Amino acid sequence: MASASRPVYLNRHSHPHISTLVALAAVSSLALNMFLPSLPNMTEFFQTEYGLVQLSVALFLMINGLLQIIVGPLSDRYGRRPVILGGIGIFALASVGCALATTIEVFLAFRMLQAVVSVGLVLGRAAIRDMVGQEQAASMIGYVTMAMSVMPMIAPAIGGELDAAFNWQATFWTMAVLAVVVGTITWLDFGETSTTQSASFSAQFSAIP
Repeated sequence: MASASRPVYLNRHSHPHISTLVALAAVSSLALNMFLPSLPNMTEFFQTEYGLVQLSVALFLMINGLLQIIVGPLSDRYGRRPVILGGIGIFALASVGCALATTIEVFLAFRMLQAVVSVGLVLGRAAIRDMVGQEQAASMIGYVTMAMSVMPMIAPAIGGELDAAFNWQATFWTMAVLAVVVGTITWLDFGETSTTQSASFSAQFSAIP
């Protein structure tokens, strides 16, 4: 049932503020293509084929799609807050792994792990539906969708500037720092929104017609 209580910012016993949900969506969206301007330099660094480095986009999208099926039931079982915080933490570590990778195989492995950041996007919208009624939810989801739309357009420009000023690794270090910042805000601000946690995964699947 949606709650009518007003969120208190940076109070983890209160529902999350809309700015926190927008930040989660922004980080999730920029992770997709922020590094694209660095592909030529990465190809040279890893001494590999350009197409193999490009595979990092397809693998990210594939894992992202699979996770969107899993995170819903997972958060219904354990709650939105722990799943989001766990996903952001893994994303931060995976971003560091990408930055430190010395072979294309290691890079691709950490790149796939980065896709776990999608939990912020998926469960942010789920949290909105937990918190408010349908009309207000549409308005709040609009802000989240705006972040989803804008970030992929500006992320490559940011990545390009980082690559030109430093190197391709700087893009992934930036992702790691953003993950820590947004993760900290989420830990401080995101109170649990799910009030009806399922007893087991089998109970969830048995409820499917």
